[in-house]
Parts: sequence; structure tokens; C-alpha cells
Amino acid sequence: MEPLIQTSQSSQWQHIKTALYQDRFLYGYVFLTTLLLYALSFLLGNDTKFDFNPFIYLATLVQVCYVSFLVWASGYFLYLLYHKTPHPLAHFFQAIKGFFQPLSKAVSFILLVLALNLTFSSYTFLKPLIPEINPFQYDALFYDLDKWLHLGYSPWELTHSLFSSAFATSLLNFLYHLWFLLMWGSVLFFIVRRDLTKLRTQFLITFLTSWLLIGGVGAILLSSAGPCYLHLLDPQALQYEQLMQRLEVQNQQLIQNGWFGLWALNVQDTLWQMHISEEPGIGGGISAMPSMHVAIAVAMALAAYRHNRKLGFVMWSYALAIQIGSVHLAWHYAIDGYLSFLLTIVIWKLVGWLQTRFRQTTTSQLV
Repeated sequence: MEPLIQTSQSSQWQHIKTALYQDRFLYGYVFLTTLLLYALSFLLGNDTKFDFNPFIYLATLVQVCYVSFLVWASGYFLYLLYHKTPHPLAHFFQAIKGFFQPLSKAVSFILLVLALNLTFSSYTFLKPLIPEINPFQYDALFYDLDKWLHLGYSPWELTHSLFSSAFATSLLNFLYHLWFLLMWGSVLFFIVRRDLTKLRTQFLITFLTSWLLIGGVGAILLSSAGPCYLHLLDPQALQYEQLMQRLEVQNQQLIQNGWFGLWALNVQDTLWQMHISEEPGIGGGISAMPSMHVAIAVAMALAAYRHNRKLGFVMWSYALAIQIGSVHLAWHYAIDGYLSFLLTIVIWKLVGWLQTRFRQTTTSQLV
């Protein structure tokens, strides 16, 4: 019996080592970027009110994992009942048991959630620092570029002529906020689907890299607040006053008709209050260029198309809706999304090329 136990433990440990080795680039990237952000916080010292807390997102992610499990468990059990599966409880508990066998699945999941926490925490620390490192200065330029690219029209004028009703705006508002759920679902899917080795690694590295390269470095270099904040930063900058008034009118129309209001307006106000009070916290900070909503939507579309073309077409349509919604709801200039699209494609291709190059190098060394 003892040799069997030792063999089982040895096998479990081997599975764990294999899983850690497969994700070594993910862990290496997260470790390096977290170290750099910690060094930045050390250099800034007392010059900023924002402290680098590497575990600020951990409690939130644990709660999200818990809710995700409850949703999955409820849905899966109802699925078993609907299909009249014999012994549904046995199937249900067998599926749950599969989360922990081999043990490497559970270990890998926990470590990757910790890695996500570190990346999100780094981004949360960096985003409010953007105007301190490089004050907002490109909003007027991006406004002019938008009009130049769209034949003299501001992009929001085009979107509001196409989607003119309050209910159309409400739909775009819903799709824009659905992004958070889809983002988490995509990350969770690729964390657990270790069988999709190349695609899994390509998506997760692209995802993590986008937050700090596009949302961090890019946002610092192209520092801008966004259309919804332009008049608050400069009372003389009224380029988007008409858009904000229109959104407020539509918000009131929706509420008067017993519908949900435009959540975007409340979120914009909350972020502004956090900005002017220099209040640290999850989701804090304002920044327009480039658009992280578009960047992550494009990353999800690229991965979905590679995995399943029909799903890919759906996700590309969703990415387009995010681009439109970002302009329509005054979050972004149109070029914020255009640049994010290009940068995400570059990161995706570069990660794929590095994967192929590394695989070829490893193979040649083994031959």
C-alpha cells in the first residue's frame, strides 16, 4: 500500500511541476511587472498619495470566483435535471471532483488567480498616477484628429444619428457593462482549459500584457482624460457639452419610462469624485487613450475566432459594439479604440511569433 501512495504522490507532484512549467512565461511576466511597479512606488515615495498594494484585488477575485462557481453549479445541475441524466447528484459531484483531479488543476488555478490579482493591482496603482507622471494634455488633439478622420464630424454625432433613441443608447450602455462579465468569463475559460495549450498561453499573455503596456505605458505617453471629463478639467472646453446634455436627457427619458438609467453616467461621476479626492481604490483613475475596453474586446475576439469561428464572429461584432459604445457614451475618442485595436493585434501576433520561435528553438535543442 505504501509504495502505491508514494507513486500517487509522486505522480501528483509531477503534474504540478508540469503545470508550473507550462505557465512559466505567465508567472515570469507577472513577477517582473510587479517588481517594476513596486520599484516605481518606492521611487515615488511620499510624492504620491497612492500606495502600491499588491493584494488589493485579491478579496474581489475570491468573491468573483465564488459567485462564478455558484452560477456554474446551478446551471450545470439544472442542465442535468433538464436532460433527465440518471443519478444527477453523482454526476454533479463527479464534475466538482474533476476540478481537483489531478491536484495540479487546483494549484494552477489558485496561482493564476494570484497572478491576475498582481496584474490588476499593478494597473490599479498605475492608473491614478497617469496625470501625476504626465498631466492630461492631448484631449484637444484627439478631438481634432477625430473630426479630421471622420470628415469634419465628431464620431459621437455619427453614432447618435445612427442610434438616436434613448433605448438604443441603453442597449449600448448594457453591452458596454457586459464587458466585465465577458472578460472574466474568457479569463476563467482559458485558465481551466489547459488542453488549449498554445491558444491559452497566447490569450492570457496578451491579456496581461495589454493591461500594463496599453493601459499603463500607452496611457501615460498619450495622457488624456476623455470626452466626459473634458469640461470638468477645463470649463472653457465645451466640445462635448452637447453630447453630455444629450446623454442626461436620454437618461431621464429612460427613468421616466420605468427603465434602467444610463449606468455609464453614474460610473463616470464616481470615477471623477475618486480622481479629485485622490481616493485610492479598485477601479479608480481616469484615462481615455488608449481604450482598455476595446483592447480586451479585441483580445477576446481574436481568441474566440481561433477557437470557434462562429463564436469569433459574435465576439468581433461585440468588439465593434464596444468601439461604438465607447464613443456614444462619452468615454472615449474614436481614435482611442482604433489605436487599441492595432496595439492588441501587434501584441497578439508578437506573442504568437514568440511561442512559435521558442518552440522551434526548444525542438532543435532536443534533436
